[in-house]
Amino acid sequence: MQNSLEESTVEYLDRSGALQKLIQDCRTRAEIESRQDKPSAVFRFVMTVDPVDLVNFDSTLGNLVLHYPLDAGRIFQDVVYLSIKALDLIPQVESRNQILVHLSIPTLPSLPSYSLSLRDLSCQAVEQRYFQFEGIVSSMTNVIQYTQSARYQCPESGCVGSEPYTYIRLHTAGASESRTIRPDFECHYCGNILEEDVSCRVLADKRVVKMMDPAAVPGLSWSPGAEGRRHQAVTVFLREELVQGIEMGAHYTVVGIPTIDRCRGNITMSIEANSIFKHVVQPSPSVALPDSVARLHQDRLGSPYSFAASLAFAFASSVSPPGTYHKLKLSMLLSLVSTHPNDKTKEAKDGGGLHVMAVGSDTLLLSRLLTYCTAMSSRCVHHTVDKHLFAKVTKDTHGTGTCSIDAGSLLLSHGGCCFLGDLGQMKKDVQSSLQGVMEKDAVTVQIPKKYGDSGVLQSLELPISCSVWAYTDPNTCKKPAAIAAVDLYLQQELGNVSKTLADCFSLVCYMDGTSETGDIYAESLLVEDILNSAMLEEEDVENVGELLSTEDIKQFLQVACWLQPQLTPTAEYLIQGYFVSSRRLRSNNIQSCPFPPTALRTLTAVACAHAKLSLRTYVAEEDALMSIYLFEESVTSRYGYSILGIQPTPHFRHGNIVQYLGKENDTQMEHFHLQLLRLISSHAQDLTIRQPEE
Repeated sequence: MQNSLEESTVEYLDRSGALQKLIQDCRTRAEIESRQDKPSAVFRFVMTVDPVDLVNFDSTLGNLVLHYPLDAGRIFQDVVYLSIKALDLIPQVESRNQILVHLSIPTLPSLPSYSLSLRDLSCQAVEQRYFQFEGIVSSMTNVIQYTQSARYQCPESGCVGSEPYTYIRLHTAGASESRTIRPDFECHYCGNILEEDVSCRVLADKRVVKMMDPAAVPGLSWSPGAEGRRHQAVTVFLREELVQGIEMGAHYTVVGIPTIDRCRGNITMSIEANSIFKHVVQPSPSVALPDSVARLHQDRLGSPYSFAASLAFAFASSVSPPGTYHKLKLSMLLSLVSTHPNDKTKEAKDGGGLHVMAVGSDTLLLSRLLTYCTAMSSRCVHHTVDKHLFAKVTKDTHGTGTCSIDAGSLLLSHGGCCFLGDLGQMKKDVQSSLQGVMEKDAVTVQIPKKYGDSGVLQSLELPISCSVWAYTDPNTCKKPAAIAAVDLYLQQELGNVSKTLADCFSLVCYMDGTSETGDIYAESLLVEDILNSAMLEEEDVENVGELLSTEDIKQFLQVACWLQPQLTPTAEYLIQGYFVSSRRLRSNNIQSCPFPPTALRTLTAVACAHAKLSLRTYVAEEDALMSIYLFEESVTSRYGYSILGIQPTPHFRHGNIVQYLGKENDTQMEHFHLQLLRLISSHAQDLTIRQPEE
């Protein structure tokens, strides 16, 4: 049986090309060994084995790899050793104990018996074989060292155990450090205590991470179906090449072996990872545009702006009546489509996610509206005071002697959105730290000296990849009246939020407009909507239909998020021209106001998001115009001065709906386009339209 399995292994390795790769690796290692003064004691080889292909080739060998990984490892170890000796590839190899073979399993058969749910993981019913599961990294340690192999000798010179390579301890999957290094190993021949040759000890990298079930993510926000559930993070050990590139909060697929460690009456469960890959979401062919959205899109084909505006008009109509908070709803839709299921926003030239801050006195409605938006995101973390916002450093409980970094709300929102709530209620030091994080798009973690190898303070940069949402009340400003009066740059208050922190947000939406008539009209609509809902019976409230249902909006966002529109030269020219003109004009004018240097990235991101929202595969001129219009409106609302004569309108009346959704809006945008071109020709005449490369 053993010989048959070894023959099948050799034939499979030859058939898959792994044998030829092994020969090349051995020749490389032999060349390295020839230049060293002292030969290596252990030679490690990594072999990638596809279980499905192996089962189709030899079901017995495939079953051995899948269900008895330690036995399969010994078979491959024997085959590699015999191949090296038969072909005389590495003269320094004298014993099979010197061969360490790692079988890399990229994936498992798509059968329920090979899938493992972290929620149902129990210490009583688990086999020590390969399983595949998905998890989100919620905590991880620094990269530390573990003993990969160690050589022992018997002190009795006449004993067989005194031969150089008789006793070599190799790390096996799921084994603790004491299985490799221990002072009480005995010689099998004479019973003496073995002595370690420390010069032959081989160390390798290890990282301990904790992963939580993806089903636990809805519990991090206000999801109605998340109450009453408890999720426990599972410890995963990563070794050698697997330790690199792990991102906090990212979603991974892991193939590993569950192990149980019983120590002093405590039973702990962990998983020894064999391979780990970032989870890739594939677009579902069954997900298409809902009929209601498809009809709306078909009806609005004649206008490049009306479809996105109509979506914002119908969005969240159960929270606030259509027409109210229109620009905030449009901004939230743009932020929702700016995220990508596979987090490719930073690789593309779309500027990344959009951070939105709403400024208004009705914080209850703002909170309800933003909470409603969290249900539309594929992943959203609602930050509360009992959670860590950035990261927390604690002592690792697995005896590694290093620290464990626990992810905060920003890191757990990887690839999604993080709802911070009322920014004005945060402490000043937290706001200052948040500003630094949003400027760098990374959380800086300070590692205490006691956890560092060099005994000095270390810092670690953890990138964040999420859109940040927040709101604030402008009437909670604690500045003295005298100071506020001489503040010429701040035309509208931001409450307890600093101006520099507000600059970090892509779009700052002011809901208390400069027109008192518009605010009174919006409030009357809200009051009427609340009174109508209060007079309805409970079953009637549930039957009140929205213009577009929540499910239709979710399904539409799933389609729109997959679009990757390309920036056209004309759109790029408008964005760059507006940016350069605004920087030059606003900095030299008597009525100057700060213009953030990050505006170019924001304008590009908004234009790409508007193209997605309009279901376009390219960023048209109209997308760039709407991006500039929204940004100029945000700047005008904040500083009270517009270089393009824009009047902020956070709400609009139903009677004037054609002015915002129809031909009148198109005419207004054409006029705005001409104004913008005149501005660029006057203050950025050195810019030209980039011609696409052939």
